[in-house]
Amino acid sequence: MPQNQPKPRIKPTLPVYRMGDQIYIQLSGKCVELADSDGAVEQFVGLLDGTRTVPEVHRALRAAGRDVTPAEVEAGVARFDRAGLLEDGAVEPGLDAHDQERWKRNLGFLENYSDLSTSKYELQRKLRDYRVVLLGLGGVGSHLLFDLVGLGVRDIRIVDFDTVELSNLNRQILYREADLGRAKIEVAAERILAYDPLVKLDTRATYIGCADEALAVVEGRELVLSAVDMPKMQVVNWINQACVKAGATLITGGVDSRRIAYYTMIPGVTGCVECWKADVAEHDRLSADLAVKKTEWADATTEPRFPEDMSAFGALVTLYTAHVLAEVVRLATGIAPPLSQGRLLEVYFDDGVPREAERWSRRPDCPVCARPRAARTAA
Repeated sequence: MPQNQPKPRIKPTLPVYRMGDQIYIQLSGKCVELADSDGAVEQFVGLLDGTRTVPEVHRALRAAGRDVTPAEVEAGVARFDRAGLLEDGAVEPGLDAHDQERWKRNLGFLENYSDLSTSKYELQRKLRDYRVVLLGLGGVGSHLLFDLVGLGVRDIRIVDFDTVELSNLNRQILYREADLGRAKIEVAAERILAYDPLVKLDTRATYIGCADEALAVVEGRELVLSAVDMPKMQVVNWINQACVKAGATLITGGVDSRRIAYYTMIPGVTGCVECWKADVAEHDRLSADLAVKKTEWADATTEPRFPEDMSAFGALVTLYTAHVLAEVVRLATGIAPPLSQGRLLEVYFDDGVPREAERWSRRPDCPVCARPRAARTAA
């Protein structure tokens, strides 16, 4: 008998109960209802405890006097698996006892997306091994870093050049008043390594001032989370070029006064920032002209200049972080496609409803991404 046969188990997080002649199995937001007047279903469910292969389940049912064929048992197991009820009890976690306990609640969530061929442990390992670079450790960046480590991501490069200021402390969760004047990257590294000493943390105390400098910090990463906005209008272009050249997926956006907005760029799959700008130039002349004017203002040494960003509300920073972290999980594990792939999603504080603000396609004549390196994928 093959050694790798699955041993089906009803997922431990799913309540199973009887009411009258019905068996109910509770899933997230719904319930599977099974008629069971003679107790056969309850008996079948009881045998799906992760200790038996499918042929062994059949033999146990036959020994209990149930007149079922191997094909019927196989079909029943397949039906339960399609319904999201089963995992493989024979799977080796590939995580030590410490990590299983640390990520226990993560595993409970990932169990929703496991089945007989994909284990929750495999999904958690994909998160653990995902190679991420985080650009910027301000409001968004400090939240993202802390929660990435909470998710179990352990291969992270962080990039920042700034120091802690008093006005940061309404939303930048890694810093305290005692840290005023210290380099953010130093404080962040201390806090994160105290939170999880097993994180492989690569720190780069540097300012990104051109596309080559952006490439130097994103090369070798699968995912780039950009939370930098200086210098305005230029930095997103440099990071876009670097990500395309490095074959790294980019998620970026930010908090804009009353709303959050974010998008995902995947080299070779979606259009890049230059594709987006070209699309805007064709279909929204006013926005295109304004973008040119903003670039001129950003470069200017005389008036008009951009006013200082005065709005950075903690609740919106947290909301932005939640949306982006969900995209990280989708990308790392493959349990669902990223929602912001090739489109700008926005959520206003006023109603909290996600909306598509803009969408664009990859352009075959794009000077940046017409011939991209294939996007890196999670191991």
